[in-house]
Amino acid sequence: MARRNQHSREELQGLAIQAVRDLVAEQGLEKLSVRKVADRIGYTAGMLYHVFSNLDDLILQANADTLTQLLGDMNETPAPSPRQQLHHMAQVYVAMAREQTALWKMVFMHQMQNGAQVPSWYLEKTAELFARVESRMAELAKHQAPEQIHLAARTLWGSVHGIAMLAADDKLVVAGDVDEQAMMESLLQHYLNSWSGK
Repeated sequence: MARRNQHSREELQGLAIQAVRDLVAEQGLEKLSVRKVADRIGYTAGMLYHVFSNLDDLILQANADTLTQLLGDMNETPAPSPRQQLHHMAQVYVAMAREQTALWKMVFMHQMQNGAQVPSWYLEKTAELFARVESRMAELAKHQAPEQIHLAARTLWGSVHGIAMLAADDKLVVAGDVDEQAMMESLLQHYLNSWSGK
């Protein structure tokens, strides 16, 4: 492993963020520490504190990478209509919950230490997802007021998130072993039909 004089600040950030992602995927968020991240990349914990404010900062930076991946995958669709785009977005969301469960959960389960405020840059990142849902729902029902679009986007995606969480935890057996994609398609079909007045 190269030592500190062989990595720029940006390279060290990248190494540490990837180490967070690897450690959480292997051991879970509850076992993560700055020391473990430092050990994984061959640096001291003190050196990481020159690059990141604290463990929260490290986790939020790793979560930002997960959100970037999620939003990028959601963009990869030739679907022409807002309804089809929403279906694709939900499929990607549930697939990530199934395939990258630990990283997906870290985005939603991490709690800031000592009641610290979530930084504005991270709130802007998480808002991108809802902004995309809102824009497509606005296209489906142009007569709706902005506050109703805002509410509907969060109501719909909260329901998609619930299905994704059940899938991630393998809890769908309590619903009669129904396929999560079938549940999600049913949710979207009925909600969007009602929303668009069809």
